Amino acid sequence: MKGRTADIIYDLFFAEKRVVAAVVLYFSDLTDIYGKISVITFLFGNLSEHSEIKMRSVRLMNERRLAFKDKTLDEILALHRANMEIDYDNIVSVTVKKGLLQTSLEFVVQGHPEKKIDFRLEESQVVEVEGLIKKVLPNKTR
Repeated sequence: MKGRTADIIYDLFFAEKRVVAAVVLYFSDLTDIYGKISVITFLFGNLSEHSEIKMRSVRLMNERRLAFKDKTLDEILALHRANMEIDYDNIVSVTVKKGLLQTSLEFVVQGHPEKKIDFRLEESQVVEVEGLIKKVLPNKTR
């Protein structure tokens, strides 16, 4: 399953006792390309540079997803410093939030204070995600 925060795209792996969020595209992966784009190009676009960004993004995501194959969740966690895990025991609640402009999967995690972790979802994922969290976390679904 794919999820994203404001600037990171994750694949989410729901396992027996935890969910692992593994980075497939990190905000700094494209800084060299964005660093050479002028303000005018950034604002008004340039097909060749947008194409370069899109191709690099797709290539990086495919490479990272390929690296996940045949790895344990602990090995996947070690692949990137921004990968994270959420133990089911630490989850206070989980909600699929549907808004006008975006849909997200929100975990409220124990802590002092409690912490919210949101992953944006594609609209096409909502039914699958709702079914999955009802199955995996039935007592924590809001």
